[in-house]
Amino acid sequence: MLLQEQAVSRHRQSAELIIAEDDEASRHLLELLARQRGYSVESTVAGEEAMKMVGIDTRVVVLDLEMPGWDGFRCLEYLRDRHPAVSAIVLTASDQAASAVKALKLGALDYVTKPFDPEDLFRALRTAFEMSRVREENRELRDSIGDSSVRPGVVADSKKMRVILERVRKVARLESSVLLTGESGVGKGLVARLLHSMSPRASGPFITVSCPALPRELLESELFGHEKGAFTGALRKRIGKIEAAAGGTLFLDEIGDLPIELQPKLLNVLQDRQFQRVGGEETIRADFRLVSATNIDFAERIASGLFREDLFFRLNVVPIEIPPLRARKEEIEGLAKSILERIAAQRAEKVLRVSKGAMNSLRMHGWPGNVRELENVLERASVFCEGGEIDEEDLEDLGILGKSGRVESGSAGPLGLAGYPLAVIEARAVLETLEMCGGNKAKAARLLGITERSIYNHLRRLESEGTAKEENFQADGKS
Repeated sequence: MLLQEQAVSRHRQSAELIIAEDDEASRHLLELLARQRGYSVESTVAGEEAMKMVGIDTRVVVLDLEMPGWDGFRCLEYLRDRHPAVSAIVLTASDQAASAVKALKLGALDYVTKPFDPEDLFRALRTAFEMSRVREENRELRDSIGDSSVRPGVVADSKKMRVILERVRKVARLESSVLLTGESGVGKGLVARLLHSMSPRASGPFITVSCPALPRELLESELFGHEKGAFTGALRKRIGKIEAAAGGTLFLDEIGDLPIELQPKLLNVLQDRQFQRVGGEETIRADFRLVSATNIDFAERIASGLFREDLFFRLNVVPIEIPPLRARKEEIEGLAKSILERIAAQRAEKVLRVSKGAMNSLRMHGWPGNVRELENVLERASVFCEGGEIDEEDLEDLGILGKSGRVESGSAGPLGLAGYPLAVIEARAVLETLEMCGGNKAKAARLLGITERSIYNHLRRLESEGTAKEENFQADGKS
């Protein structure tokens, strides 16, 4: 149960200091002293309950080693695996030296023996808070920057991609904003990294922000940062992605989904090259090169009042459109080889081959999900194939039908849909689009040109009717 709740707890508001101590007098004393020193604090008698309290704002946990249920050692293991940036201090009896040593080996920063001097404990706490801050900043920096020294590999076996890469090479040396467009899964993020790696800013950070991934309130803080106390739950100052991108590249993925309320603020940054953190008064210089990506129709979004035209012009200084995979099928063999090499490296296994028949099937498929779908298909096929080779049968189990061509959704040519009931075709379109969008119903609705409520209605109808229509659609005969 705790593990199921962990994803939720990571994003809820939480105290910066958690105390787990089953002795009531000691617990209340620690909590009182912590509050007097300005800490936000929660306390509990049980280790498992303490781990549920750990959230995004938690910096330090004080643990009694002997508690009912989860003892201090199990809590330390949990923190090490799930919250490595959180520092831990353990409370132990004076005759438990061996236990203290074990706790330090499990990742505890320090230990304090009972009965403890409060000043000794709070000196240790100050050190723990500083250590946690450093760990968190280092982790955020690693996650944001990635490996800037590695130039991402792009397969360019088609004339269209070679033209695009030549354009990337030319624009990389400039400071102009670049807007990458194309269907979901075509590799816009990879091209953005390539552009950064070829630019004079290559030694700087490459910072990615996914615009639809966070609600408006959190996205504003993610982009611009915030000062301590700027809003409820802002327990410490946070550096935003714009500030973290100084000297490097800021990549705004799915920029078309940027909330309308934040668009003027981003426009001001692009015009004035300066900004302020949320709740702050200090003006900070913005030193980044902007690359954006989208799969939406900006003309439609601007006409509907959901996107500012003046911001679009700022983003679209150099537009680069990346064609779908079905328009560059000569690259499928090279892409498949590259993907399988990466899978083998991750698993420390031998690189799999693709049989001639299977490769023909891959070339004939329509790839509505583009390169991302190809990656998904090869990863799943690689799990169950035998003899070190992916064959046609491995792909047929995943809906890649090759020469039989019963259903080649997303292909450039005729789809063979004549004679099928419209309800069946609609169901197939909804299911495949949902799979392509990773289950994101809002995104699937946008691609299909319907409302999100319609997606839910389709799913409810399919659930009530069972899978008969889907099976009929795959069959050789027509309904």
